[in-house]
Amino acid sequence: MSDAAPSSYGFRIRSPETLRFVRSGGGQEPLEIVRAVEPRQRPDVPPLSDWPVAGADPPPHATLYPVDRGFEFWVSDVGGYHVDLDAGRIEIPATDDAIQCEQRLWGVPAALCYMHRGDLPLHAAAVELRSGAVLLAAPQRHGKTTLALAFHLHGYRVLSEDLACCRTGATPTMLPGPALLRIRPDVYDGQAPPGTHIITTRPGRIFLGLDDDRRGTSAPVPLRGVVFLREAVDIRMERAPAPVTLADLWALNFRLQTDEGRTRSFQLLTSLISTLPAWNLYRPLRLEALEPTVARIVECFDGNQS
Repeated sequence: MSDAAPSSYGFRIRSPETLRFVRSGGGQEPLEIVRAVEPRQRPDVPPLSDWPVAGADPPPHATLYPVDRGFEFWVSDVGGYHVDLDAGRIEIPATDDAIQCEQRLWGVPAALCYMHRGDLPLHAAAVELRSGAVLLAAPQRHGKTTLALAFHLHGYRVLSEDLACCRTGATPTMLPGPALLRIRPDVYDGQAPPGTHIITTRPGRIFLGLDDDRRGTSAPVPLRGVVFLREAVDIRMERAPAPVTLADLWALNFRLQTDEGRTRSFQLLTSLISTLPAWNLYRPLRLEALEPTVARIVECFDGNQS
């Protein structure tokens, strides 16, 4: 097998499709991505859950259905994804919007596949410092992607911009996801930031792909800590107590809305916080605060390293 095979979230990707946000190498388990020949019909079964998808106005609607050997995930803006867990295969919808289709692919459909192998999805950006991966955890519209871009501009590798794949154990790890940054227009000056290229411009978001030399592989990276992003007047970091960390991560965890899904998520989160330190980072939500915020996080994790 070639070490440069397309990869994401630790999967070795096989696909005849043009995928713009994959990394190069580091994949282990095979994941096949194929396009549906014609539009699918929604399953005639009750959904497990449905919800509005943040990031657009009006927000598209997402619905998750249980089907034989896996799931179907439907989003009103692109169509249905068939996820066959046993076969390690995702069928993406027949749509003309290839960019949005792939961006949705690396959300819930991919998460269902790595949850099946035992990993944990969290709504968090992640960056790689010298000491390892650091999660930047927060709900939507709390500056995760903007802060991740600031780390990128300081030469650090972005591992995730929205959904982080975490693996628990004695040494927890994080598996890099799509090489994508979706930035707000107010942090975009009309040119792609160094180390990125413009994929497309959408209302409310500019889609940036990371350049090949900034992507790296999707091999596991040691996970060193989680930083919860909070708003305040001044910049400061404080250790977060374990009970609060568990509650905050529970709110940021994507899980199946079943008794088994909730039990599994609680067990994985409990295991994660037993080995992973957490901090609350208080900072102003202003662009001029990005530089000192990056410096404070780097000091916290890498300050004592030579």
